[in-house]
Amino acid sequence: MTSERAAHPKDRHPAARKPLEGIRVVDCSRVLSGPICGRMLADMGADVVKIESPEPDILRQVPPIVDGHATMYAQYNVGKRNVSIDLKSEGGPALLADLAARADVFLENFRPGVMARLGLDANRLRQANPRLVVCSISGWGQDGPWAARPAYAPMVQAEAGTLAMGGALRGGRMRGESMQHADLYAGMMASQAILSALFHRERTGEGQHLDVSMAEALVYVNEHASAEIAGHPGALGFPTWHFETFTLANGRAVHLMGLPEQVLPALAQALPIPGALDDPRFADAASRATHREAIVELLAESLARIPDRPTLDAALAGTPIVAVDVRSTRELAGTDWAQHRGLLTQAGPSLRLPTAPFRSRDLTIAAANTHVAHRGEHNREVLGEWLGLDPAACAALEAAGVLEAAREGPRPLDESPRQAFRERGDAPAHPTRETPGDEPVG
Repeated sequence: MTSERAAHPKDRHPAARKPLEGIRVVDCSRVLSGPICGRMLADMGADVVKIESPEPDILRQVPPIVDGHATMYAQYNVGKRNVSIDLKSEGGPALLADLAARADVFLENFRPGVMARLGLDANRLRQANPRLVVCSISGWGQDGPWAARPAYAPMVQAEAGTLAMGGALRGGRMRGESMQHADLYAGMMASQAILSALFHRERTGEGQHLDVSMAEALVYVNEHASAEIAGHPGALGFPTWHFETFTLANGRAVHLMGLPEQVLPALAQALPIPGALDDPRFADAASRATHREAIVELLAESLARIPDRPTLDAALAGTPIVAVDVRSTRELAGTDWAQHRGLLTQAGPSLRLPTAPFRSRDLTIAAANTHVAHRGEHNREVLGEWLGLDPAACAALEAAGVLEAAREGPRPLDESPRQAFRERGDAPAHPTRETPGDEPVG
């Protein structure tokens, strides 16, 4: 399958190359923060091999399932090859160490200490491969008093200020976010850290151990953090949380750019709204701010009489006021803009995934393929290419329980959130083997 972007050959030079072509990445991560980082590296041309245990990445079980794949798993693991190694087995850690010795990047997002217990800490990996860039993503960093704490995105968002800030701005009600911001920002920061380390390696020949914290990433991207830390209410400069959404007569929602109390004078003339400018409650800026809720109700009633967006746009022509459609992601994907930009990549008959959001005429920015691999699908292929193991050697590893390929589709997600997101090492599958016994973060 090919990306919709391929329909626009003008976007790319015929001789375009992949910026990370030849870079090998061991992606020993799961859920979101590590996988989005690995996906970005794959989009830049790296050979990304996801290492997945016999207890599969929990995202494989998160609905909905489209074309046989969980959509969230597919979105962040498309284009990667997959090797399933049982790190609880006697030879599992050694096999992973062999892969790391032949890699350029080793990515992991287990809680600090897990990899060390397996003998796979960054120092050991880099002793065997001094050019290796090891990137560890965790909730609170690899050291410090909170290093060992669990860290899923909602927990970090609650403790790093964004949940409280959102509640304060919306009248005190604190609610969970619809997106896993801490995971996603940490993963994107990790990809930038890896690129900088690879650039440093080109200059010096030295690898690095990168320590990426979800909490620090979240604070870094919070544009209101510095104001709040200085003791001021967040978002004073950009009070966009007070912008309002209204419904037109045809049922379509529009989002009005600007504070209702500030745009009322212009709207009262443009729509028009008879009597609004004569109302003493709306006589000046201070009065309008005091009676904001009355203005919102007045605008809702007035805009509900506007038939559609073209009529609204015509009324607003010549004013500084802008109204935009409120669209679902699915609706955006159906626009001419999305088709022109190649917003989506077709990964199955019904499965379309977001394409990398950056490009160059002289570079190919897209995963090598749009295949979403099953667990262990590339065991023999990768071990043959990277380690020179023949099919008989791979078969021996399979017989020993070191390697495993998936024999069934994803199980339904029917456990509690904490249990579902645990690294299932509490009850060893092999009683005589040591288990990681810890959780991934992000």
